[in-house]
Amino acid sequence: MSPKEKALELIGNMGFSTGISINANTGEFHPMYRNQYAKECALIAVDEILKDLGESLEVAEGLHPHAKGLIAGSLVAWQKVKKEIQNL
Repeated sequence: MSPKEKALELIGNMGFSTGISINANTGEFHPMYRNQYAKECALIAVDEILKDLGESLEVAEGLHPHAKGLIAGSLVAWQKVKKEIQNL
């Protein structure tokens, strides 16, 4: 799944949870719900993931380089998702 697809999925899920709808094909908010609530909720969730991955990366300093690389790769991927959410 691309970062943009993941961003749309997260915003869509947040919109569903909060009653705000988003068009999964275009990434546009339903005309009735043009506020940023779902987007803000998705950003909060991604920020928590980034925080946890950052902490994990610090702990992984003494681990096998492959483990550290996997965490670093996840961190980069979630940073891209955050950027896509911000761009929507």
